[in-house]
Amino acid sequence: MTETSPYTPDNSDFPDPNSIRRIALKESAIVELLRVESPSSLFVRPIDHIRNQLVYKEPYSLTPITSIDVGVYALAPIEERVFGRCIIVRNIELLEACRVFFIDEAVTANVSWKCLFRIEESQMFHPWQAMHITLGRMISLTNEWSLEQCRNFSEILSDFPKFQITPSQVDLEDDSDRPSILVNLYGLQDNQDVNQKVAIEDICSVSMQDVLVTIFPSCLTDDPKLADLDKEQDDLEVILLEEFRRDLPYDWMHETPPDWVDGDENWDIEKCKVNEWNSSFLKPYLLENGCFWGFIKPNATVSPWKMYITPIIVEEEKNMSNEEWITEQFSQKLEMQRQFDDFYSIPQNQRPLEIDEIKFALTSGRAYAIAAVQHRKKTGRQWLRVEILDVLPNNNLEVRFIDQGIHGFQVLKSIHSIHSSHTKHPPFVIEMGQFFNDSVSDTDMEWGNEHWRYIVPYDIPVVFGPKLDFVETGKLLFAEVRNIDEEENLLDDIPPQPVFTDQSHDSRSWNEFSNEKKGENWELREMDEEDIDSYISA
Repeated sequence: MTETSPYTPDNSDFPDPNSIRRIALKESAIVELLRVESPSSLFVRPIDHIRNQLVYKEPYSLTPITSIDVGVYALAPIEERVFGRCIIVRNIELLEACRVFFIDEAVTANVSWKCLFRIEESQMFHPWQAMHITLGRMISLTNEWSLEQCRNFSEILSDFPKFQITPSQVDLEDDSDRPSILVNLYGLQDNQDVNQKVAIEDICSVSMQDVLVTIFPSCLTDDPKLADLDKEQDDLEVILLEEFRRDLPYDWMHETPPDWVDGDENWDIEKCKVNEWNSSFLKPYLLENGCFWGFIKPNATVSPWKMYITPIIVEEEKNMSNEEWITEQFSQKLEMQRQFDDFYSIPQNQRPLEIDEIKFALTSGRAYAIAAVQHRKKTGRQWLRVEILDVLPNNNLEVRFIDQGIHGFQVLKSIHSIHSSHTKHPPFVIEMGQFFNDSVSDTDMEWGNEHWRYIVPYDIPVVFGPKLDFVETGKLLFAEVRNIDEEENLLDDIPPQPVFTDQSHDSRSWNEFSNEKKGENWELREMDEEDIDSYISA
């Protein structure tokens, strides 16, 4: 017997792109059982479902969603390395996670916000494959289904591998937030003709206590929505978050862009050189007065002669009291780093470098590569751009992480060829230092380094310029650095080094410097000699 389709496709010209319709039951359908909660709450799925076309496995390009509000549709891990369509039922801010319902599986789960991704618009046209149904002619005489009744009901259903459902009232709704479908439920055995079906309600009327089966639909009240059906996560003490639902696997394979040029010349270490900072790259960041804003990176070397700055573009129309325009620029850098991670996580894009080709590349100029580094949160590998500085006797490499502003050592097996498309953007940070004076001694530099760390702020941007000069590729020299809307050069706040003599006290020059600073807004104003001595020893 040929089965007709249990639903009519949605052919509207302008469907809501943010909503996925449910299946509207027009006539009888053969279904499989997915989930049983009570005779008033079951989830089934047509046996001719297209669930396998609506799950996503590697390689597949995943894009994070921009909203985590209740009712938003997303892709989330239904199994390890398998993503399915879901709807957000509730948020769990405590865990930075949410409770989701997989609309094609009838499964609820907790998922980290980091594991929620956008559904392609073309996949929004396919309705929910899971159908929420209610036995319309069967009610409990106790007004609520007991655990014993639900257990007996589940045992009855377990005797049948498939079922037929027919609407017990005309079902015209296919809205995404519609109530349950009232149906008559029939059990079918494998290879059994549909004419031999068995009415489940008739079995229940004999096998279950305190139930009433009527001729016409009697369960006519609106059924609860998904959030009301899922009560098992109300207690925060029992919240579970499986490992594969905490983060996207670090080696998830994304689709390679169709226009990707993959010739050997695009991987050549001698040709693939990162565009270091120069006057042209800096120009968009400069204000009318020749200065620019930037954040000092505290985890890199910080001294007046060497520090790393993350520059930011200040546009006049931006609201200076709103920090979103700053965080937006940092988000763009994070997105670029995510692109590196996604691309090099694909095995076919991992091309380990040999020691000989690295040595040869260093003889002809700078050499750049991509390094596989364990993520600091131990969630997998990150792929970071590096400049190879030297080959050590044990064949380990000294490198500069150009986007982080730090130096380190890497084993040879972690260094891979960088693709030419990832060399066009300059490093995320600029190496900077004040104009060098040959008369500055090593002890003077050490003294300046020590106090500079206490003077410069790290949590707010500072202003560099206007005297700026690139004296070598990628390194910018400056003469002035100031707090925003202030005129004082922070370099002037470095105290003079104490003068050590047989007749003098170590704090002599500090006292002189303190007297010079009296009346100025400086840290020593409220210090006495004992405080100053303590400050020196600290």
